Formats: sequence, C-alpha cells, structure tokens
Amino acid sequence: MAHVSREVEGRKDILATRIFRRTKTFVANELWPILDITVKHHQEPAEKRKILSELELKLLETIETEGSIRTDQLRKKLRLGAKENNSRFHRSLSNLESYAMIVGVEDPHPEKHMHANIWQTWDTRTGEGIDRIDLSYREALAELLERTIDACVLAHEDQMRKWFRWSVDMEAAKGESLKNGGIIKAGPFIIAPRISRS
Repeated sequence: MAHVSREVEGRKDILATRIFRRTKTFVANELWPILDITVKHHQEPAEKRKILSELELKLLETIETEGSIRTDQLRKKLRLGAKENNSRFHRSLSNLESYAMIVGVEDPHPEKHMHANIWQTWDTRTGEGIDRIDLSYREALAELLERTIDACVLAHEDQMRKWFRWSVDMEAAKGESLKNGGIIKAGPFIIAPRISRS
C-alpha cells in the first residue's frame, strides 16, 4: 500500500492533503479550483494570526520562502531537532495540511532508513495549473461537500461534522446543498442524488 501511495503522490495531477478527516486524502486536479477558493479564504486570517499558531506561521513562511523543503531540513532550519519538539512540530504540519495550505509528497529518493516528506505551499504546488472559477467561498464549500458525498455515496449526517476543518462554515453549505438538491437527506443519512434515481 505504501508503494501505491508514493506512486499516486508523485503524479502531477493529484496531490495529497489532509483536508478530509485530517487523514491523507488524494485530490485530483479537477477539484483544485474548488479547493483553491477555500485555501485562499483561509490565507488572510492565517496571515493575521487568527487561525494559526506562531509555529504554524513560521513553518508556512519557511516553506514558502524555500519553495520546496524536506521535513528534516525544515526542522533544522527552525531549530526544532530536539525530541521534545516532535509532537508540536508534527501537529503543526498536520494542521497546515488540514487547511491545504501546505502539500507534502514523500521524498522519492530518500537517504537510507529515512522517510521524509518534501513540503510546498498550496500555491507553489498547484502553480498556474488551476483554472480559476467564479464561486464564492460558500458556493465552493457546497460544491466540495456535494463532490465528497458523491464519492462516499452515503454518509451519516452526524459524522459529517468531523470531515473538514472548517465544519462551522460547512453546516451552512450543507443547508444550501440540501435546498438546491445537490445532496439529499434520507433519515439520518445524506446521499448523493444519483442514488435516489437508481
């Protein structure tokens, strides 16, 4: 499985994020324009120190400055090599990934016995490869939710609150999607409209 994951991560048309349930999630480039809107929405509050910690901001700034940097080099640059920094460092990286502000791919040519990601910011990784679309943040969230439900087919409504980092905003998007038929409620479940037509 690790070999397949590395292979998928290395593709130019797919990136690995932790936006969904804070677990590794592969996102195809057709969804990048939708996700780009949510990333841009969170960049300003992040820069104003409203949603990120001091360490998270330092990590983001360093990754942005370097353009591309491996985990061990990032730790060294920020002087976080001591073991007592491990959990704080990894938690901060995970938080940045959950907003898709950074994207990591496993180093395809690691040194012996070393597993490390190579980090880039969202903007560096996606570059000019995104077709801009004219959606508001709320509309982009609704579209992302609808695409997620379509991929899942069926989801327990209570579990959906745990899916995305920005769950408060997602509640309004869910209401909008239910109203316009982008998703359908069936008891305690949310289903993709294509299922109701089957």
